[in-house]
Amino acid sequence: MEPRIIKTEEQYRAVLAEVERLAAEDPVTGSTDGDRLELLAKLVEDYEKERYKFTRPDPVEAILFRMEEQGLRQKDVAELLGGKNRASEVLSRKRALTLPMVRALSESLKIPADLLIREPEVPEYGADDEEDDIPMPHLVKSGWFENEDARRLTTAAVVARYLRPRAGGPLYLRRTITYGATPDTNKTRLRLWVSKVRELAANSCRQRGTWSSDTLNDEFLSFVARLSGAEQGPLLAQKLLAEKGIALVVWPALPQTKLDGAAMLDANGAPVIGITLRHDRLDSFWFTLLHELVHAWKHLPERDLAITDESVEEGNEDDAKETEANRLARDAFIPRALWKRTEAFLRPSEASILALARRLNISPAVVAGRLRREKTGYAAFSGLVGNRQVRKLFPEVKWG
Repeated sequence: MEPRIIKTEEQYRAVLAEVERLAAEDPVTGSTDGDRLELLAKLVEDYEKERYKFTRPDPVEAILFRMEEQGLRQKDVAELLGGKNRASEVLSRKRALTLPMVRALSESLKIPADLLIREPEVPEYGADDEEDDIPMPHLVKSGWFENEDARRLTTAAVVARYLRPRAGGPLYLRRTITYGATPDTNKTRLRLWVSKVRELAANSCRQRGTWSSDTLNDEFLSFVARLSGAEQGPLLAQKLLAEKGIALVVWPALPQTKLDGAAMLDANGAPVIGITLRHDRLDSFWFTLLHELVHAWKHLPERDLAITDESVEEGNEDDAKETEANRLARDAFIPRALWKRTEAFLRPSEASILALARRLNISPAVVAGRLRREKTGYAAFSGLVGNRQVRKLFPEVKWG
């Protein structure tokens, strides 16, 4: 079956049957079948939105309904969702369902797979903002209100400005998807940071070129990756992206978050990439940048959606979008077909790392960082990953 836009009920039933068949097989995310499942599920969802006038339950509603019907409690489905903490995150709509979860729920609770392969509804911002979560002294000290009279800024004013901006304005976002978050993550502060990045991007929009939707592709990612070999590569990347209409905003993370980066679209549809430099290392900067560029390219169909990544280097593979962002970011630097046949991978050493970096015209930090994540552990090659080499390139930022 060739994937194509669904126009008839007959096509819809055929594609739906294929979705259920693939979901039952639980294909590996990022594989041919995994990508096919994601695409077909999206086609089904688009057809249902256009064709049916009634509202189908989102995945969480379907799970909660079946739990109530069978008299189950959260602890009774925890194993199906990967444990107590994961169950709490899924049922509170803080974490998306993975394909293994979909399969387990479909088999155990008899919930149709097509109901589960949908994004859960997320309430609009403003419903549960916590003024107590606004670290006002930290915001003032770290330069959030430069050229403003911070003494006149109340917590309520900051909430109104950053967490409840007017719809259609440059700071407005309806929802944020966060990958890698834990129960300890302060979601209010994540949204606060995202809104600040949008504000800085909006203020710099006149200094950027014209955005074209065909800019982001594999070739462009590879070009950006090659900038890592330059001494001031991060600044060159920021300049190149600005010329292409893409904002790269470097801004420190807030306390109680482990935010590394984010991707979103501004009010005009141009990508905005935010990076915190939580880890002041070249390998971390470059992987995060390429990861977020993939999100901007592939995973942002809505202008009022942001994708944020906590602990991005841990390589979260629970979601197909994260898997794709990880894979394409890695491939932009070192193609998969090459990586495990290189001397650097087979016999890691400083000499083999430097040789591969020269061969590919990329930073040795990128090679060393990938080895540390995938093979040697983080104690190895610490002298090659570019420690304390990035923040100093952005002296205008108050790093604290």
